[in-house]
Amino acid sequence: MNISRRNFLHISAAGALSFAGGCRSLFTGASTDYDPNLTVFFSDVHVRGGKSYQLDRFIPFVGEVLKMNPLPKNVVIFGDLAHLYGIKADYETTAPYLKQLSDAGITVTIGMGNHDRRSTFFEVHPDYKKRSKVPGRVVSVANIGHADLLMLDSLAGGDDRGATDMGPVPGTLDKEQQEWLLAELPKWKRPVFVCAHHPLKELVAGGKPLKQLIGASPAVAGYIHGHNHRWYTGWEPYKWGSQAILRSLCLPSTGHWGDIGYVLFRTTPTSATATLEEREFFFPKPQEKNEARPEVWDVIVNENRGATCKFLLPKA
Repeated sequence: MNISRRNFLHISAAGALSFAGGCRSLFTGASTDYDPNLTVFFSDVHVRGGKSYQLDRFIPFVGEVLKMNPLPKNVVIFGDLAHLYGIKADYETTAPYLKQLSDAGITVTIGMGNHDRRSTFFEVHPDYKKRSKVPGRVVSVANIGHADLLMLDSLAGGDDRGATDMGPVPGTLDKEQQEWLLAELPKWKRPVFVCAHHPLKELVAGGKPLKQLIGASPAVAGYIHGHNHRWYTGWEPYKWGSQAILRSLCLPSTGHWGDIGYVLFRTTPTSATATLEEREFFFPKPQEKNEARPEVWDVIVNENRGATCKFLLPKA
C-alpha cells in the first residue's frame, strides 16, 4: 500500500501521541483530505508542568482531532495554555501534543490568556514572536475557509511579574495593538471573526468599547472568546437605535473547571456554525475517587451536549 507523506505524518503523529501519554486508538485509517472550512477551538487548557488532570483531558481531545476524517485545517487555542503563572514547564508539557497536530498538517494558532506569560511562551514557541501582527504581542490571523480569524492579545500581565504572580485577571489591549486594530479592521476584505481570551465587555479600542469598532466594521461576523470556562452565546447592539446586533460566543475549557470539551467550527459561503463537543462538567475540580458526583453536573452536560451557535457572514 502506498502511503503519502501527509498520511505518513498523520499516522506517525497519532502513534507518537498514543505512546507519549495515554490516548488510545488515535488513528484507525489513513485520512486523505483536510477540510479548509473546519476548525477546532480549544480554550483554557491550564496544563501545568508534569502530570495533571488537565493534561489527562487535553491529550484525548488532541487524539480526537487526529482521528477526524477529513482533518480540520486549523486548531485555535483561545489562551490560558499555561496553568496559572505562565512558567516555561507548562508550555513544554503541551508542546509535544501541539507538534502532533502540526506534523499532521494542521495549522495551530495560539492566543494569550491572563495566566499566560509571553516571555516563556516565546521561548517554547519562538515563531509567534516573529509572525505577530503587533511587535511584542501575540496577534495572529488564520484563514478558516470562507472567513478569517483574528486572534488578539488581551493579556494584561507583564513579563516582569514574579514567578508566582498570576497578574491581572481582566483583559486589555495595549496602545500599539489598539492603533493597529483601528487602522486595519475597518478595511478588512474578507469576513472575519474577532477573537481574544477575554470577553468583549472588558476591552476598549481608541478610548471606546471595542464592540463599537467591531460592530461598525463591515467585515466582522462575530466575536469569540474564552476565559469564563462556560458555553454560552450572546448578542448585543453595538449602537442603540440600529437594528444591527453583534453575536458572541464563549468557549468551554478543555479540562480545568466548568464546561469541559471543545468546539467544532464550520464555515460556509454564507454562515458559520459552532457545535459544542461537551464531555464533562465539574466545579471547582473533578470529584475524588470515592466522592459522589453531584447530579446537577450531569444535568448541565446533557443540556449542553451538541449545542450550536450560528453566525451569518457579511455579504460582499
